[in-house]
Amino acid sequence: MQILGMRQSLWLGARASGGFFVSTFLFGLLFGAAAVSAGIGHWHALLMSTAVFSASAQFAALEFWLAPLPLITIALSVALVSARNILLGMAMTYHLDGYSLSRRLLCLAVLTDPGVVSTLRLERRADKLAYLTGYGLALLVSWLLSTAIGLAAAGRFGDLDLGALAFAGPLVMATMMMLMVRGTFRQLPSWLLSGLVAILLLESGAPDWSILLVSVFVGALLTRFREYVNARRS
Repeated sequence: MQILGMRQSLWLGARASGGFFVSTFLFGLLFGAAAVSAGIGHWHALLMSTAVFSASAQFAALEFWLAPLPLITIALSVALVSARNILLGMAMTYHLDGYSLSRRLLCLAVLTDPGVVSTLRLERRADKLAYLTGYGLALLVSWLLSTAIGLAAAGRFGDLDLGALAFAGPLVMATMMMLMVRGTFRQLPSWLLSGLVAILLLESGAPDWSILLVSVFVGALLTRFREYVNARRS
């Protein structure tokens, strides 16, 4: 079977992203409107969408977008939410061997969860780096275009109260966590404990930066403890 060239592989990856193109577009619309609600300028929001390119990380940052900006808290929350990218990069290491550093960096800039899964399942003989890049670039176009539309649409309703959109961040985060938990019920106790700790810290008036950090740490600690107990039993 003939190996597809770089351009063909790019186009193949872009076409394969069609199933997620719509969902990415809808999340972008919501982010654009929520950014206006949070008081973020249009160009700043578009710059964030270009540089970060992560719905979960950007919505997490919106939760702390208050003057003066808690930069350490924002950086910590984004790092924790985006930590999965380390695993995605490790999963693709073997498949990206042999490519130049510049091409790999371009690919990593548009790395997405569905793109990695689609590349690992790819049965056709194609340039996998180009395929993964085409997949990510297509979703980036969807994300930027929808963000711009969301910003413009929210701006036309400047007289309306957009404060309710502040709930968009927790809603998106909750949706993504439910998708991650689905099918992994063995980890459900850790998720529940992490959520309970977060609620207790919030109600007790703990600093914002500590809520995410402590809740994630407690959930991870319970997961490791349960793995240790199961290993001892076996």
